[in-house]
Amino acid sequence: MTRNGDGDADTRVSEEHSVVEYALKATETVVWDWNIPEDEITLYPQSQSIFEEITEVDEFISQVHPADQAAVANDFETALQETGEYRTEFRLATDATRWIAAQGIVEFDAADGPQRLTGVGQDVSERKRRYREFKRLGDYIAETEILSEIGGWELETGTDDLRWTAGTKRIHEVESDYEPVLDEAIEFYHPDDRPLVENVVNRCLDSGEPYSIEVRLITEKGRERWVHTQGEIRQRGDSEVLRGVIRDITDQKIRNQRLMVLNRVLRHNIRNSLGVVMGYAELLRDDLSALEPLEDRLADTASFSLEDAQESLGEIHKHTEALFDMSENARRVSHALQRGPPMDDVEVAPIVNALVATFSEQYPAASITVNATADGVQGNEQALEMALRELLENALVHTTAGAPRVEVSISKADADRVHIRVADDGPGIPTMEREVLKRGVEEPLLHGHGLGLWMVNWLVTKVGGSVSIEANDPTGTIVTLTLPAANSE
Repeated sequence: MTRNGDGDADTRVSEEHSVVEYALKATETVVWDWNIPEDEITLYPQSQSIFEEITEVDEFISQVHPADQAAVANDFETALQETGEYRTEFRLATDATRWIAAQGIVEFDAADGPQRLTGVGQDVSERKRRYREFKRLGDYIAETEILSEIGGWELETGTDDLRWTAGTKRIHEVESDYEPVLDEAIEFYHPDDRPLVENVVNRCLDSGEPYSIEVRLITEKGRERWVHTQGEIRQRGDSEVLRGVIRDITDQKIRNQRLMVLNRVLRHNIRNSLGVVMGYAELLRDDLSALEPLEDRLADTASFSLEDAQESLGEIHKHTEALFDMSENARRVSHALQRGPPMDDVEVAPIVNALVATFSEQYPAASITVNATADGVQGNEQALEMALRELLENALVHTTAGAPRVEVSISKADADRVHIRVADDGPGIPTMEREVLKRGVEEPLLHGHGLGLWMVNWLVTKVGGSVSIEANDPTGTIVTLTLPAANSE
């Protein structure tokens, strides 16, 4: 006969066992008990799904992936002979994607002989997968930082604890184990730029206003570098952090400065000098005209004829004027690109018709036709006018035909894009010119002969379009500008 108290206790124990068994199964955990002298292993719960039936240690080892068996056996040996603690990770022989983490405690007798090892094993495959993804992401971020010369950082607003990524440490040229401190981090900036850094950081901390600045940095090795740094307040749990990035822009800064100087030389110095040359050429033309009555007398003493001198002067004037026009075009394009033309809906036909009227007067022998089945594009009217002017003028100037033909068509490429084609019957654009534009880079042995195509490409690309060039049949060239259709189209 069982007393009621004993029955209640048995019920509670049974319920507790059920709860424990449920918890072990839910977490994919198994408990084992290894009687070492008898080499008997008991698994709990019996319904566990990690291992097949195991009664002794060799059966356990056989269920470990072959590549991991030696390490697992060695960990057993270390626990039994040295540490008394067992800890290992291994894959299952039946499923190499399934990882098990195991740990246990060894019980010893009075003579320090191992008697029992009790432990747990848990399926950690999902943890391993997340770790691999995290590591892969970490490797990707590290490679990205190296390739783009960029780094990240984070400041705990409540404690001023500062953390740098490997990329940020690389930019500052400090050791990989360097632990940044806020005051020291500020000291890395150039003395003349330090007040600006302190001001924008403090304002961001006080008001939450993000910042983005370009300043100079003095690295740990004493090298001066230009960096772009930006930061903003971000919420992380219940606290706020100031998080940002820093990028080494020294090479970009030098390149921009070089382009700025070259642009100034092209726009002002060369342009002004060409103006002087053209002025003197005009004076010389007048002087030669004044000598025409004396041409017969000069022919007896001069080594050249007056006609030859006037012809040479004409060549000087022609090439000087071409350089002047190129400089003026470069100035206009630079101005348009620097301003960042706004994106508007632009009607193409009125621009084309106005240009056709202008060039028809300049080249009365030319035939210029327009076929428009679409009209509006997204872009900038000034940029589009400059690009189309360049294409039309190029088609008319470089032709070898006495009566050049140019056809301009405006049509829908698809629902979202419009094609503007300029086709001529001239000698065609040289292969080298087309290849340079396609590759987007000039080299010593592969370069264009002017600014024309580059100018068109820059202007169209700036407003989200593209340029393609193909041969016309039987002769000539077709240049196609592809632009986003107007919102109203």
